[in-house]
Amino acid sequence: MNFSLFTKVKSIFNNLKIKQKLIVLYFAAFTVPLIIVTILLSIWLHGTLEKWQFIQAESGISQTVTLFKDLMTNCSELSDSLYVNQAVQDTLLRKYSSSMDVYNQYINTTFLDDFLRANRNVSSFRYYTENPSILDNAYFIKTTPDILDSKWYKAAKESNGKISWVIKTDNISRKKMLSLVRSVWSRKEHEFVGVLSINIDSDKIIQLLQSQEFETFIGINGKVEFSSRDLPANKYPLFLSKSINSNKTEIFYDEWNGIKSAVLENSIFGAYDNQIVFVQIIPRTKIINTTATGILICVLIMIFASVVSLVCLIIFSNYFDKRVSYVNNEIKKVVQNDFELGPRLEGTDEFAEIFDALYGTTLNIKKLIAEVYQHKIEQEQLLSRQNDIRFKMLASQINPHFLFNTLETIRMQAFADGNKDVAQTIKLLAKILRHNLAVTDRPVPLMEEIEAVSNYLDIQHLRFADRVTYDIIYTCDVRDIGTLPLLIQPVVENSFIHGLESTQKGGFIYISISSDDDKNLYITIRDNGVGMSQEKLEELRKKLSTGTVETINSSIGMVNVNQRIKLFYGEEYGLTIESEMGKGTTVTIHVPIVPLVGKDEISLN
Repeated sequence: MNFSLFTKVKSIFNNLKIKQKLIVLYFAAFTVPLIIVTILLSIWLHGTLEKWQFIQAESGISQTVTLFKDLMTNCSELSDSLYVNQAVQDTLLRKYSSSMDVYNQYINTTFLDDFLRANRNVSSFRYYTENPSILDNAYFIKTTPDILDSKWYKAAKESNGKISWVIKTDNISRKKMLSLVRSVWSRKEHEFVGVLSINIDSDKIIQLLQSQEFETFIGINGKVEFSSRDLPANKYPLFLSKSINSNKTEIFYDEWNGIKSAVLENSIFGAYDNQIVFVQIIPRTKIINTTATGILICVLIMIFASVVSLVCLIIFSNYFDKRVSYVNNEIKKVVQNDFELGPRLEGTDEFAEIFDALYGTTLNIKKLIAEVYQHKIEQEQLLSRQNDIRFKMLASQINPHFLFNTLETIRMQAFADGNKDVAQTIKLLAKILRHNLAVTDRPVPLMEEIEAVSNYLDIQHLRFADRVTYDIIYTCDVRDIGTLPLLIQPVVENSFIHGLESTQKGGFIYISISSDDDKNLYITIRDNGVGMSQEKLEELRKKLSTGTVETINSSIGMVNVNQRIKLFYGEEYGLTIESEMGKGTTVTIHVPIVPLVGKDEISLN
């Protein structure tokens, strides 16, 4: 069965074109392994990035715990200073007879302001005393029944000076605060003095929590007390009841606000043998997004590599396919008795060797054919030569030299008869004919074109006398500029035929040659003839932009000039026409300035 399957696959593979085979091999040998590597790399990258993120979060929460411990330590050191202060103990134990005695005694405790200013993380501290003769102020508070019955006060009094941490509401600011409480006892008789309460600034704790990237809060006695995200105080996460080791941060997964999240916990032992727990919540979506970004970058790199390699393969396969197709087409030509092969394949690979062998075969075949049909070919060549001779004989019957000699004879005869105008006209006509017959498809000096147009205008002036005059103005140096032949003369002829031929007097043609820089040349032909209507002008412009000489019946000269300029110089050059009925027409020829390289290159002889 396996052998049969292998045979079937082999048969299918053999029926594919070479280009298709290369693509199949690309996917089998490159794409599939690349996909497998991408999957394995994504799995590894996911685990690595998740672990790295947990390490960063664990480091952040550990740093927060350390800072919080420093805060508690500073409060403990402050409590030691306040605990042993004799002036404070004397103030709390003394029996006062009047309010004035109390105020006078308070003067001895103004140093407490210095303690408070020196500890900026402390919001306030209070001494709760059971002395009925004392008066309340910012530091000394007389206990009420509610205070005496409160759990924290009883615990502090029973702890015999031991420090404990509790959450309680301050009696003056009425704000809930984390407070250090301890009972104060006299050093001599060990008499109960009162309970000291040092309140930590809640804003400092919130700022400490908000420095973390993810939601972080402090839970005390299973209840959230401080949060970086304004968490409701009555929220009791179930995972706060977990028993954790206070020496390190523990990580586990749990539900938080309906989202599967990673929970990082670290604790500090606090009041009543309970724990102050620091908790950071990292939603699973955040972890996935972070790892997904890394995986996406890897996948994009893999895709880019695949696309680049596929493009390279396609380019190579197209090159390979072209060589195969070229050899195959040449073989088909030989099969169809066409022995004129194309150019030899470059290189020395197998395809070039096959083509060389095919080329040698065609040479042998052509040699055999030449031997069989040699006589017939010689007869056909002889007939072709005779036809060439007949054509040349016919062409020689209209020899330009004969035409120029005849015109020169007529001119000399007119000059001998005293008719100088006819002689001058014939001379100018001969110059124009000689210039036009010598025109090729190569650029000529602009000065020669201007001279030919000047000869044409002189002839027209002789015809029309003072009815038509002309002027040619240069505003730039035209001596070393080349241009296509017969660009200006058709436009000038058009001005005479359509604009000035019916003029009785005052006709004028103005030709100006200028440039705006070293790149653009403008030849403007302006007449004061009859002009044309707006409709005819738009029709002529449309012919210039879309028409060809083969598809129009009028304005052939203008269209021909415009076509030649665009074909030779580019679409951005050509003719522009402005005209107004009764006021004449202006045609501007726009061509690039092309310096003459050498006289030999533009010679018309």
